[in-house]
Amino acid sequence: MLKDSLMIAQAAATEAGAAATQTAAETGAAQTQQPGGSMFGPFGIIIILGIMIFLLFRSQKKEARRRQEMLNSIKTGDKVVTAGGIYGEVTSVKNDSFVVKIADNVKIEVCKTGVNTVVNNAAPAENKSPDYNKDSK
Repeated sequence: MLKDSLMIAQAAATEAGAAATQTAAETGAAQTQQPGGSMFGPFGIIIILGIMIFLLFRSQKKEARRRQEMLNSIKTGDKVVTAGGIYGEVTSVKNDSFVVKIADNVKIEVCKTGVNTVVNNAAPAENKSPDYNKDSK
């Protein structure tokens, strides 16, 4: 009788193990077939980072090209602002520098990379914004 109950327990354990194995196999198959997985797989993040880096370097090249064109277009008589914030007028263009007049009888030599911007020679436009502080009677 003890042997019979032991055999029944072993049979039950074997059946439970087989059922668990079958359930695990079905679950694994169901996991691989679930929709909503990544389209790129593990390489998606790498592709996106590559595109971002490409766009970043491209914009830096454009800015450097624009700045070089601005420096090459400076000629005598242009008004400039140096990197130190000094306003002046270019009196002479040398190979790698400019001579800038900042006051009467005061000229400084500035490296080409020390020029920050070229000031527009056009007169500033009048302020055409409405005055909201006027009293309307």
